[in-house]
Amino acid sequence: MLAQELFIGYNQRHLPKRCALKVDLRKAYDTVEWDFLLEELRLFGFPSKFIGWIEECVTTPSYSVCINGEGHGFFEGARSTPGGSSYVSYLFVLAMELLRGILQQLISTDPSFRFHWKCAELGLFQLGFADDLLLFCAADDHSIGLFQHGLDLFASLSGLHVNPAKSQLILSKAVHTERTQLLQLLGFQEGILPVRYLGLPRMSSRLSLVACRLLLQKMDDRIQGWEGTSLSFAARVQLIKSVLMAINTYWAMAFVLPKGVIKEIERRLRSFLWQGTTGFGYSKVAWARVCTSIEEGGLGIHSLSALNMAMITRKLWEVVRNESRSIWVQWIYHVRLRGRTVWTASLTSGSWSWRKMLRLRAVLLPHITFRIGDGTKFSLWHDPWHQMGPLISWYPLGPNVTDTHSADRLQRMIVDGSWRWPAIPGMGYGEITRDLPPIHGGQDSIQWNGDSVRLTNGVAYELFQPRGPKVEWFSLLVGPLKIHRNTFILWLAILGRLSTLDKPWLYHINGTCSLCSGGHVETHQHLFFDCQYSHLCLASIRRRVRFLWPFRDWMTGIRWASSRWRGKHVVNAAYRTLLVSVVYYIWQERNRRQFQNEERTPMVLGRCIVEECSQRIISDNLSNSISTCALYRI
Repeated sequence: MLAQELFIGYNQRHLPKRCALKVDLRKAYDTVEWDFLLEELRLFGFPSKFIGWIEECVTTPSYSVCINGEGHGFFEGARSTPGGSSYVSYLFVLAMELLRGILQQLISTDPSFRFHWKCAELGLFQLGFADDLLLFCAADDHSIGLFQHGLDLFASLSGLHVNPAKSQLILSKAVHTERTQLLQLLGFQEGILPVRYLGLPRMSSRLSLVACRLLLQKMDDRIQGWEGTSLSFAARVQLIKSVLMAINTYWAMAFVLPKGVIKEIERRLRSFLWQGTTGFGYSKVAWARVCTSIEEGGLGIHSLSALNMAMITRKLWEVVRNESRSIWVQWIYHVRLRGRTVWTASLTSGSWSWRKMLRLRAVLLPHITFRIGDGTKFSLWHDPWHQMGPLISWYPLGPNVTDTHSADRLQRMIVDGSWRWPAIPGMGYGEITRDLPPIHGGQDSIQWNGDSVRLTNGVAYELFQPRGPKVEWFSLLVGPLKIHRNTFILWLAILGRLSTLDKPWLYHINGTCSLCSGGHVETHQHLFFDCQYSHLCLASIRRRVRFLWPFRDWMTGIRWASSRWRGKHVVNAAYRTLLVSVVYYIWQERNRRQFQNEERTPMVLGRCIVEECSQRIISDNLSNSISTCALYRI
C-alpha cells in the first residue's frame, strides 16, 4: 500500500520532480554467489549450525540438461539457489537488506542526495520483497547516480547484476527537459504507469476497471483451464474457495476494489459455478444466497465486497492502534496525519484509497473501547476516548479556551490518577465532565469489543456480512462422512432449485416424471419420495440397512431428519450420508433417463447407494465401530 501512496500525483506537473527505479536483477536466483549468501548470514548473526544447513541445501543440488526430450547427465553448480525452494525468497530478503545498507551508507555520507517527495522524514528510499525492487528519489542526476553506484557495488559483492533491458525508470510528469538525460544515465527503459509491483498494478490515480484487467484476465485464464474437465458442482465450489477467491483476496488486501470490478468478478464466479465457463447463463440460486454461510443455507463462499471492506478495515485498525512496525503505518502518521489522528483526518485530502479507508471509521468506532491509563497515548482533542467522540469536533476553539494545544495528550487532564478539568464558562463544561470514562492506570490501550479479543479477518467480515438466522436443515450438510458431490445436490433439492420439469419456462416440454409410469408431474415433492420408483428404491435400501423414512412430504421429512440425525455420532452421520446419497442417485437416475436413455432398476440403484455409503465409512476407518457395523451389517 505504501508503494501505491508514493506513486500518487505522478501525473501532475505542478508537484516536485520525482522518480522511481523498478530494478530487475538479471537471473537473480541463478547468479547469486554462495560465498556472499553464507557471509551475509554470518553478518546478520545466524547460528553456525543454521548456516551449515543452508550451505548444505544451496551447494549440494545437481542439475541435468534435457536435449531433444532426453536428459543428459548430472553436474554440480558453482552458484545459484535451488529453484522452487521455500527458503530462497527469504535469503533474497536478506540480500536486499544488504543493498539497503549499502545505499544507506552512501546516502548518509552524501548531503547532496535528495529524497523522494514525502520520504525525507522517514529516510525512505527502498521498497521490495526478494528480487522485486523499487528505489525512490528526487528526479536529478546526482541522486539517481548514487543509486547506480550502489547497485554496481552490490553487484560486485553478490554477483547480482541489474538487467537494464527489463529495468524501468518511472518519472513524474513534472520532469521535462531532464527526461532523456536521466534515462541515458541509467540505460533503463522508461516506465509508464501503471507498472506491476509484487503482482499488482501501481498507478498515479484511483484504481480503474482498466487497471483491473490483469485480475480479470488471470481469473479467465484459470477458468478456461478447467473448462475441458468434467467438474461436479461441489468441485467448482472448492475451486472458487481455494483458488479464485485467493486471487481476489490478494487484490482486496491492497485496494478498495471498484463496484464495477466486483460485479465483473462475481459474474465470472457465478458463471463458473453454474455453467463451468466464463460466459453468461442461468443461475439456480441467487448469488447473495450462495455467499451466506452453510448454517444460513448458503455455500460458505465469501462475498467479495464484504471481504474487501473487511481487509481494508483491518488496515485501518493497524493505523488506529499504531502498534505495528509497518513502514506504511509509520509513513501514514508522519505524512498523512502529521500530529492529528485517524478520527479527525480530512476526507478531502490524500489519495483515493486513503479517503476510502477513512470512510470506514464509522464502522470501526462502535466496536472499540479506549481504555485510559496514563493518558500519554491518546490525543486530548482528536481521539474519541469520550462518548461524545473527538472533542475537537464539538469544540473547535477548545484548545484556545482551555489554554491547551491541539496536539496535547490526554495526560494534560489527569493528575495523580484522577480527572482535573478546568471550569470554563460557556464551553459546555458539564457535557464533557458529566460522563467521563474511568481511569484504569497503566498504559493507554485500544481494545476490541465482542467475543473475540482481537480483530481478525473473520470478525471484520461479519461487520459487513452479519450472520442471519440458521436454517433448521443445515445439520444435514455438515459433519463427518460427508460426500461433497452428493451434498450439493441435496442442498439444491431442499431449496427446490433442481431443474425439474414443473418449471414455468419449460412449459413446452412434457413435464411428466420419467421414473414412473403414473403420469405425475415431475416436482421435488414427487421425486422425493412420492414417486413409485423412489418408494421401491427406499424399500431396496431397507432390505440392507435399517433406514427409516416415514414421511411422504419432502420438507416434513427434511425437518424430521434435521432434528433426529444431528450431531457427530457415527450413526447419525451415516444416516445423513445415506440420505444425501439417496437424493443424489435418484436425481442421477432421472438425468440418465432424460438425456442418455439409460435405466436402472430400483434394486440396482439401492445397491449402488448402500455400496457407496459403505465405502465412504470404510475410508474413514470407521468400519470397526460397533454401531456402524450394526447399521450396515458389514
